[in-house]
Amino acid sequence: MNVIIANKYSQMLSNLRIDIIKNVQGEFDVDDIVSNFQNFFFNKMILDITAVRDYENIATIQKLSFGLDMSKVILLLDDSKIVNSPTFISELISMGIYNFTRNIDAVAYLINNPNSYKDVAQYHIQIGR
Repeated sequence: MNVIIANKYSQMLSNLRIDIIKNVQGEFDVDDIVSNFQNFFFNKMILDITAVRDYENIATIQKLSFGLDMSKVILLLDDSKIVNSPTFISELISMGIYNFTRNIDAVAYLINNPNSYKDVAQYHIQIGR
């Protein structure tokens, strides 16, 4: 069973053909998301990035990565310039967040075919190497 946390893309995510155990909508503090789901058993969490308050701040996403098993999270990115910048994407990868997309079809694919570092390595900017 899967969890969906949606905001801006709730309509798009409602069309996913997956088993859902919990579906919440709105904008949430990262601490609330972590406290509500860190001990909640789920297969995958589809997280609309706009459901995370202050999501354009990479430190907010880092807090999320400390509190949840990011191998179980599929991050649906929005179309903002910050979130789609090479630096932001590289920071996600540095945190072990490999399952991210802006495409609803890719969300469905990632549920059964999660990315590994090898799949996203070309987007990782390695500083000082």
